[in-house]
Formats: sequence, structure tokens, C-alpha cells
Amino acid sequence: MKRSWSLLDLVTVATIGIASGVLFAGWNLVWGAASPLFAAVLPLQYLLFAGTWVIAGPLAGLIVRRPGAALAGEMIAASVSFLLASQWSVDAIFSGAAQGLGAEIAFVAARYRVAAGYRVAVWHVALAAGALSGVGMALHDLPLYFPDVSSSFAAALAAAMVASSAIIGGLGALALRAALRRSGALDLIGA
Repeated sequence: MKRSWSLLDLVTVATIGIASGVLFAGWNLVWGAASPLFAAVLPLQYLLFAGTWVIAGPLAGLIVRRPGAALAGEMIAASVSFLLASQWSVDAIFSGAAQGLGAEIAFVAARYRVAAGYRVAVWHVALAAGALSGVGMALHDLPLYFPDVSSSFAAALAAAMVASSAIIGGLGALALRAALRRSGALDLIGA
């Protein structure tokens, strides 16, 4: 497998990151509006919505398949979200780093072999990338935003973050990659 980055790889990761960052900025508004509705059932809010913030890492890793692609995609997305006035300010970038590292670990474990023809099932890698992004989210968010909650409540929040990230962020990225392939948008890069 080719490990070096081409200019097309860089542009692709940047495009995924920027588009996802705009999505994140919009999702920040939805999150803010929905928060009062879910105040009584906080883990449900994370289960339904949190996975959206991790999709850039798994998507970049699935499409570009180069070391660092998942981390770069998530970091670019988090930076764009921050620049578009995220309510989490610069912490959005730190959160993106934790989530991107989680996704990157899944691709490292699979040795970036997520294309057709490899023995590693693509959906396993996508699911793991999303779930590990959720672990990164939990490791970042729980001590910072929920320092005084009980351990059982923290466990419920973490489980919701991981489940949402696995499904929306991981499998959602896989579905998005499939849609992009069908449209022909990935023909040039051979993803």
C-alpha cells in the first residue's frame, strides 16, 4: 500500500474536513436548541446526536486510507467549527483531536486496508473508527463537562457517546462513502 500523500489526497482530506466542519457548525445550533428538550434524559441526547461530530475522521480514513488521514480530517473539521463560532470555543479543536485519534487507532489497527479485496471487512473498520472516536469524545468530555456526575451516569453518557459515534460516525461515514462512490465523486481518487 502506498503510504505517501499525493496532492489529491491532501485536497480530499481538506475538503472532507471543511465540509464536515460546516456540518458541525450547523449541528452545534441543533444541539443548542435541543438541549433544553433533553435535559431530563441527557444520555438520550448523546445517543441520538453525538455521533455526528465524529464523522469527519472515519470518512477521511475510509476515503484516503493514508496514515494521519482520519486525524487530519477530524482536526480540520473541528477547526472550521471553531472558526464558525462554536459554543465550545477553542475546546472544539481539543475535542476534535481526541475524536480523530480514536478513529486513527482503528485505521492503524487495520493497517489502512479498508478497500475492496482486503481481508479486513470495511464495515468492521468503520464501526471501530466511529466507536473509538466516541471513546475519545467520552475521555475528553466527561472530565471537562461532567466532573460531578455519578459513575453510573458517567458510564451511561460514555456508552451513549460510543454507540452514537459507532453508528452515526462510523457506519454513517461508510454509507456516505458508498453514496459518493455511486455518484462518481470518488472516481478520480480511486476510493
